[in-house]
Amino acid sequence: MITILNYIIGEDDESKYPFLPEVGKQMSGHNIQDFLNSDLPILENAKDRIIYGLKNGTSPEFNETIEMKTIAKFSFPIAMLIIKSTNQNYLISRFALAESRRVEELLHKENPDVIPQIFKTILNIQLSQSKDVTDKSNITSDFLIKNRFKYRIDLSDYLSRSISLPKSQWRLVNRSVSGGYVFITQDELIALLREEIYQMIRSKIDDLKIPPELLEEAALKSTLEQILKVAPRPPKAKLRVFSGEYPPCVAKAIEMIQKGDQVSHSGKFLMTTFLLHAGKTVDEIIDMYPTNLGFNPKITRYQVEHIAGLKGGGTKYEVPSCSTMKMKDFCYKTDACGTIKNPLQFNGKTQVKKHGR
Repeated sequence: MITILNYIIGEDDESKYPFLPEVGKQMSGHNIQDFLNSDLPILENAKDRIIYGLKNGTSPEFNETIEMKTIAKFSFPIAMLIIKSTNQNYLISRFALAESRRVEELLHKENPDVIPQIFKTILNIQLSQSKDVTDKSNITSDFLIKNRFKYRIDLSDYLSRSISLPKSQWRLVNRSVSGGYVFITQDELIALLREEIYQMIRSKIDDLKIPPELLEEAALKSTLEQILKVAPRPPKAKLRVFSGEYPPCVAKAIEMIQKGDQVSHSGKFLMTTFLLHAGKTVDEIIDMYPTNLGFNPKITRYQVEHIAGLKGGGTKYEVPSCSTMKMKDFCYKTDACGTIKNPLQFNGKTQVKKHGR
């Protein structure tokens, strides 16, 4: 059988993964000002954490003293609050990317017993360790050990994540599958979930509600000023690659991507299919994704080529209809859209509805 360990999250885990619910529960009993004015240098550490991450692309490592672990644990939510207070999407994305890379580096060195609990907690994915496989399975224990398969992941979870990875090793025909599960190594697991770690941190920041009076706190205002003084500037916007006027939904997707905002899969898919049908090349579309905001060029190329019909079954995907984008909650209709049924019908001119026959 497959063993699922009931690992209990401890203080060491909380300092390494401070987005865990346990940390939130500990903070809920305190006022934010308690952390801003703490005798421990929590606010100072949050500031250093942000600046280091913005400059270096990953967050700093912290020493192993008990005091430092406490500081690191509480400086993360304070850092999220501060970076949200900048109201600059570029900096928010840079910070989320830096923190996700720190988590990625930690997970590569993590105790295998911890990882299933981490992913169950933060991503709601039921992960289990590949141990004690019975004779009923066509996967033997020796085979698992030889191939370093430490985990198994539900087939549906695997398929929804592996499609964005370009190497042939991720194709299901090249995987070890049994009982509705795919067996994977620790490094493969982290690669599968790399983007989700970033999206999870970014979502937590986006969901934060900051009381207006908190922005008047002298210590927080001073910290914000120091961060903004040294923060990197966003890259210059790329030139538009489409000669016509974009439909509002496509324009929104492009704007969000280039600002580093969180864009749903349906938004990216819409933009890509539209530009391909508008005559743009794969390279022109890939060039619109800013790599300094965490977009992996190889993964982006694979996804765009797959949509263009250059990968997989060779099918070029159609632009989704307006009704589909409404259902996906990515419709930004204006008067200029009129009664079009598909973004490709958009001509940029306000259409007057005809009444009567």
